[in-house]
Amino acid sequence: MISLRPSDANRLSASRGQEGPSQHEPRASAFESNDSSGAISIEVYLYRIEPFRSSSETTPLPFPYHFTDLAPGRLADLQTRFPQLHNQIRTIVQTHGLLSLGVSATQRLKPGYPGGDPQPMIRINARSPGAHDIQRWHAARQAVQDYLGARQIHDMSVEIVDPEKAMVRSLFPLPPSDFFIQAFEAVSFTIMDTLGQAMGTNWTSYCLFKVGMTAGRASYCVFVTVQPRTVANWQRIQQRLAEIMNTEIGKSRPHLVGLVQAAFAPGGMSLGTGRGQQQPVASPTDDDKERFTGGRSHVQNLDGNPKIGTSIGVIDSAGGGTLGGFFGLKVGATIHRGFLTNHHVVAPDPETGALFENVNRWGIRYTTAVEHPAKTKVQYFAQADVDTTQKNLRFSLNANAEHLQRLEEEIDQRTAMGTEVPANRLAQVRNLRQDTSKIQGLQQAASLFPQVIGHTIVSSGRAMRDQNVPEFIDWAFVSVDDQNLDLRTANKLPDAWELGHDTPDTYIPGVNYTPGNPVTAFSQFDSLVKGNWYFKKGRSTDLSCGLCHGTEVVVNWTSTRSILQSNSELGPPQENKVCKVAIIINGKSNEPSARQRSFSKKGDSGSLVFDSFGAVCGLLFGSYSHDVSEVADWKGNIVEAGCVVSMEDVRQWIGITTTPRNPDLTPKGPPGQLLIP
Repeated sequence: MISLRPSDANRLSASRGQEGPSQHEPRASAFESNDSSGAISIEVYLYRIEPFRSSSETTPLPFPYHFTDLAPGRLADLQTRFPQLHNQIRTIVQTHGLLSLGVSATQRLKPGYPGGDPQPMIRINARSPGAHDIQRWHAARQAVQDYLGARQIHDMSVEIVDPEKAMVRSLFPLPPSDFFIQAFEAVSFTIMDTLGQAMGTNWTSYCLFKVGMTAGRASYCVFVTVQPRTVANWQRIQQRLAEIMNTEIGKSRPHLVGLVQAAFAPGGMSLGTGRGQQQPVASPTDDDKERFTGGRSHVQNLDGNPKIGTSIGVIDSAGGGTLGGFFGLKVGATIHRGFLTNHHVVAPDPETGALFENVNRWGIRYTTAVEHPAKTKVQYFAQADVDTTQKNLRFSLNANAEHLQRLEEEIDQRTAMGTEVPANRLAQVRNLRQDTSKIQGLQQAASLFPQVIGHTIVSSGRAMRDQNVPEFIDWAFVSVDDQNLDLRTANKLPDAWELGHDTPDTYIPGVNYTPGNPVTAFSQFDSLVKGNWYFKKGRSTDLSCGLCHGTEVVVNWTSTRSILQSNSELGPPQENKVCKVAIIINGKSNEPSARQRSFSKKGDSGSLVFDSFGAVCGLLFGSYSHDVSEVADWKGNIVEAGCVVSMEDVRQWIGITTTPRNPDLTPKGPPGQLLIP
């Protein structure tokens, strides 16, 4: 457990008053250089230490980034003017001793990232068949550039990359008993001071993980995330962090000195896609708009029965999150039927200005009138999901109609010619008509959405628990309007087969999924324990599993937040406040070939976190990502761990914020209680 001494907190706050390094990137182009020393941007640093990538861009975007088609007509124009373009480029690459795995003319983009606007690119996947020499890669890339320039193609960047080796990093969880975890926690404040002195407030998080392409190749690493375009002397910081860790390790186990390194990447903790929090898209196409707004199809959930993991959102909002699970909230003699989710999922629109800021600071007070605009009305599904569901059904219906028309025309022609109609054609027609009828029924059901499910009656706001190193707090309770809703049925846990290959025994031998036989609704609370296996069911990634990392991530939360005191009062807003966050990682350290997968994505916020017994142990409120990983796929999907607040803390602070109080803030009644139906 990390604890922050008051003197450390004061020293950190003082250091934060100092101006950090400039975030402007250097002007000089150094893409041919392998020199990673000196003060350079994080993007340039990551490129210079990457031995399996050569780019013509001055400041190549860190992995991952997305690919989209070239502008309409551009690809066709290239193919018409240069029909042998791909073959010629492949030949150039091969003459430089590289094995070409594929050439594509595409657009790369990284939505919301500085410099992430669409850029036409020739992307070449390659491999070194013999001894690797990055200078050969640079020479091959320059030769391709010269080839394009000679043909008056000057607006396309060129990149050669080995997709199997280029900056592939997975984060793997460690048990709390790991010696290196204990060493890390002992020097955590020294690391914090070092980062503050080196880059001011530009660091966003740090923690110790095992880091590598696969579990079998992972090594201990202090992993630091920073803001994009941060400029620092990364090599010097890396040496200093390794020195800090190794000095501590050498006190008791000198034979282990040198086994811990340090690494950096853009990224950190982010909240999910609550209201007004969609990631912006730079010059998006229509496909990009659908891709990045986070809409999900819910064709399989149109029965009108909300349940664990259901998509929810605020009325008139394109954002969304997850219905965690149903509870009762007892305040005095009143028991409210409703569900838990996150405050940022159901908060008022940011455009409401002062209301939005006040609610984020103070939370939604239980005593506030129901009619107050702070007590938002919540619908299911989120509007983006309603739109995507209806669009997918229309697409399926149109595709069926076109296929059916072709078949019927073929049958009519055969009939007119007196030719026998094959039995399989007639069967296809019957199946298509049945499928069309089913889709029409689903369309009718989808037309009934969105439906109002209830309204928010109390929430935490965006606050932190008052202690040495604060813990992030983000929860909301939404009262449901349908008093006949069967909460036990809605709270049913998944069956073991639904976990697939992520059952707890595949992470921790001897631990089994035993929520009951048969599996029913969850029925108990428990604590979040480091090193244990957990699962969640969310709007975006559905069912996912992982291990709670052996120590918290230390997060430098740069937005204004408030500190929640034990008497329910809030202290003054805090800038750049450090907090600690428990995370759950989908990464099997015991499988040598395993790579990290996402435990959560934007939109999963509000999901309940359960243990192997089906007990409610936590509430997921965000994601932790490192913005250099392409382990998911080459479409640019970022792998994310889940940020979780303990259910123990949620229940405690629900009690504090719903306690009836006198004008002097002394309690005049018992605290509110969260009840399992």
